[in-house]
Amino acid sequence: MKSLLRLEKSNLSSRTYDQIRSALMNGEYSPGDRIRIANMAEALGISITPVREAIFRLVSEQALEMTAATSITVPELDAATVAEIQLMRRLLEGAAAERAAVAITKHQLEGLSTTHDEFIAAVSVSPADAARINRDFHFQLMAVANMPALFDIVEGLWVRMGPLLHVFHSHLPVRAISNRNHPHYRVLSGLKKKDSTAVAKAIQEDIAWGERILTDWMSQHAVQTA
Repeated sequence: MKSLLRLEKSNLSSRTYDQIRSALMNGEYSPGDRIRIANMAEALGISITPVREAIFRLVSEQALEMTAATSITVPELDAATVAEIQLMRRLLEGAAAERAAVAITKHQLEGLSTTHDEFIAAVSVSPADAARINRDFHFQLMAVANMPALFDIVEGLWVRMGPLLHVFHSHLPVRAISNRNHPHYRVLSGLKKKDSTAVAKAIQEDIAWGERILTDWMSQHAVQTA
């Protein structure tokens, strides 16, 4: 019986961790938001212990920041940290894209095309949905590559970037996303031709383009709030 209780507790902590992690990745929290363990436990309808365990795990992964025993916040990333994370994304997602271009099936390509269409449709309606669907596009592409260790690392980077990426989609002009020059179109074109070099280059350009827009916004925001 004690073993079953430990297992249930462990599963609850893991589920809570996954739930909070997904919320961060989806941009449901903004940089600087404070996380109150008691309030979150009440909202989830569970005890404080699994929430605390999940929070501490996310702190160890740098997805959350603990400045005092009871002060948990969503990190406000500086430009240097964003540049480092985006560099890692370019290298890793580029490698996955190169392999995906060779391995992709017709069904998988159709799925990616559908996801991209949904992304374009969402940008003028819901920044939150646009951010989530954009992530789905990148993750679908990585899943095609079938590189689980790489996938896990990149997912951790997206968790850290999620709050900022939501801000990015909230402030980016719709025309900048929806025009035919968006790098996703070149990703899809390269996949159709099974051109691994073109696909890797396009996904890396997409990440670099997003970084430029994001860091410009961060710079302007810093000036406005100084």
